[in-house]
Amino acid sequence: MLRFDVGKTVKYWHEGAEYDMEVAEAMYEKGKYPYALFMGHLALEKLLKALVVKMSQQHAPYTHSLPLLAEKSGIKIPKKTMRRVARFMEFHFEARYPDEQKKFYKKCTKEFATKKMKEIKEVFAWLKKKL
Repeated sequence: MLRFDVGKTVKYWHEGAEYDMEVAEAMYEKGKYPYALFMGHLALEKLLKALVVKMSQQHAPYTHSLPLLAEKSGIKIPKKTMRRVARFMEFHFEARYPDEQKKFYKKCTKEFATKKMKEIKEVFAWLKKKL
């Protein structure tokens, strides 16, 4: 039977999260706001998966749901942070829904993206401290 290496798995998710956050920032700098927010969501998802693995000593579930991963992490997350995490779900867009995607693109002004990127970075930093 293959042994599950918790440390290695946590490192894998954490490194992926850091990389994705860098990509989010690069997309933001280039004015690609929908993709910046999407990558921000992905970075948080991977950081939460690292926390789930660390706290549960088991593989993270196959899900993109930030609230579910936050709950599974077992860490005490302030209500304000949980509300933000739930709101970030809109940034995980599925390519197969072009109408939803168009609406989201229109919403992604520089002002909106700036505010949301700031929130994503704050949650990311908070979660990282828990890791």
